[in-house]
Amino acid sequence: MTLFVKTKNWVNCLPNKGVTYLSLDEVIEIHSVLIKRFGGPEGIRDTGLLESALYRPRSGYYSTLDEMAAALFESLINNHPFVDGNKRVAFFATDVFLRMNGYKFDVEAKSAHRFLMGLFDSNSCDLEHLRPWVREFIVGV
Repeated sequence: MTLFVKTKNWVNCLPNKGVTYLSLDEVIEIHSVLIKRFGGPEGIRDTGLLESALYRPRSGYYSTLDEMAAALFESLINNHPFVDGNKRVAFFATDVFLRMNGYKFDVEAKSAHRFLMGLFDSNSCDLEHLRPWVREFIVGV
């Protein structure tokens, strides 16, 4: 399995000329840390749905880092792989994914929370709505 895949549009912007992806163990650890910090029951509800979310950005369908990040974000939120903390994990795991590739979210927590809750309230937490937001709030590290 290849860990680094060259992208079409971001290849010259990435520090290592490829994309680094999160592993299953890394996302499980992110979940554990977030649950310990913010509370809630631990546990994976469906490992297959978690793996599916993590492999979606690797599918070859997405050619830019912001598309990959938005796809990861959407899948982690909508697949509900964990018993609790899915939204938190989606945000933090996507930020870690971006940081692994030389970028990060640059957005205030309250603003991000309002935006995401608005998507849930309007039943529009999908790639179409997440991608422009991700693109707007990522910056190089």
